[in-house]
Amino acid sequence: MAFLALFTVLLSGCGPAGVPVVKVTGKVTFEGNPVDGATIVFFPIDPTGREAAGMTDENGEFLVVTQGATKGGCLPGNYRVVITKLIYVDAQGNPAVPSNEPILPYADPNAVPPPIPISRSVIPEKYGNVETSGLTAEVTQRGANSFAFELTN
Repeated sequence: MAFLALFTVLLSGCGPAGVPVVKVTGKVTFEGNPVDGATIVFFPIDPTGREAAGMTDENGEFLVVTQGATKGGCLPGNYRVVITKLIYVDAQGNPAVPSNEPILPYADPNAVPPPIPISRSVIPEKYGNVETSGLTAEVTQRGANSFAFELTN
């Protein structure tokens, strides 16, 4: 009997912390094109809920994960969603890669330190703010829970 109870808990997706999640997937597009490398966060409207987050692949597809769960997904409930996609740019706005070179205090005093790149949003910044994104998701216990977020300017 104890084995049956344990087996039922494992099948329901409960993690060691008792987080019963359901699979949540989707796709993010901007102006009709897939968004690669975007971060997506589901913020629960219920204060007892848990955040879930994921990252899009080259096709704009994502799977969200909840901390404390043993598999991808999130708790059933209503969520406000934010999506961000940042790139690094130099002072002129050209794409840049952050340097991994340490700036040492004892380095050559005549050396010019590498420029520090700044981040810039690739999609409208409103989508990165929970108050302004306008994006929502209702995750259900038995639904498909696949969401398409079609972002525009």
